Amino acid sequence: MSKASGVAIVGVSSLVGDMLVNMLDEHEHSFSSVALVDVDDEAGERRMIKGQSVRVEALSGFDFSSVAVAIVAGEREFGLQCIGAIRDAGALVVDTTGLLAGQGASVVAEVNPQALADAAQRRAVSCPDAQVVQSALVLKALAGMSDLRRVSISTYQSMSTHSKAAVEGLAMQTGRLLNGQPIEKGGVLDKQVAFNLLPATSEIDASGASREERDLVNGVIDVLGLKDVPVLASCVLVPLFYGTAQMMQVTTAEPLDSKKVGNILRRVKGIKVLDKEGPGGFPTPVTDATGTDEVWVGRIRQDVTDPNTTHLWIVSDNLRKGVALNSLAVAGLLIKDYL
Repeated sequence: MSKASGVAIVGVSSLVGDMLVNMLDEHEHSFSSVALVDVDDEAGERRMIKGQSVRVEALSGFDFSSVAVAIVAGEREFGLQCIGAIRDAGALVVDTTGLLAGQGASVVAEVNPQALADAAQRRAVSCPDAQVVQSALVLKALAGMSDLRRVSISTYQSMSTHSKAAVEGLAMQTGRLLNGQPIEKGGVLDKQVAFNLLPATSEIDASGASREERDLVNGVIDVLGLKDVPVLASCVLVPLFYGTAQMMQVTTAEPLDSKKVGNILRRVKGIKVLDKEGPGGFPTPVTDATGTDEVWVGRIRQDVTDPNTTHLWIVSDNLRKGVALNSLAVAGLLIKDYL
């Protein structure tokens, strides 16, 4: 195994880890080698990458000094298990668990790749979640048209933005309710989510914000450097298994023509615009974004009461575009430019 440009995917059995392996199989990459690593119970499994059967190695015995970069996938608790040891071994950590959020700059490869210089020095980089990735990509384009004055984001997030256990919990609750049985509360879902909406799934702070809302606000400010721009967020968990959606209101220094906004966004790599008049002239997470590598934007319109405010509907495949592709792009840039 060549360390110079080798990568390890740590946490293969997680939702993000599974998608990372799929992306490595589907897309061309420049890594000299790919190692798959997971907790000992998952060791010995095999995954196909580019026609090669790759064995999943045990976390407890893997030598992280043999790779240049380790992408850590899973939940924060899993990050606690392994990130320290990976850094001690000399590999650079690309964290998708959220554990390192706020410890140095978060990076969206298409928005603030320059922040990787500091990350390379610290031997770790935090990749924000899908909400931040899709918001930042659109906001960067709008900021190029006029200075941002205020941003408000309402998210509609699937179970996979929460956890693998939440996906399984939704499936179980849905099945029980459709069969006339009461749901079993507990685990990560202490309320009914099937056929329901939840305005919070984590602790609420003194200001009334959930962890997801704080992470989105802080992530957008961090990635785009919006220190003096008010950013507000409301996050809702919806009964979808995969995908994520946002309704965004952006106030700018000057009025933005909605058609011009659409034309500008069409030129941005990683964005696809579906904004047509008539029924169905907008994207949805399930029918359009799932399985694609783009952030989709539609329902672009100027506010009828404030011409300086633009409304946008934004959807993406949260695991694919929001996390996996960004973390692979970040790892590639680190190896190319800093290692």
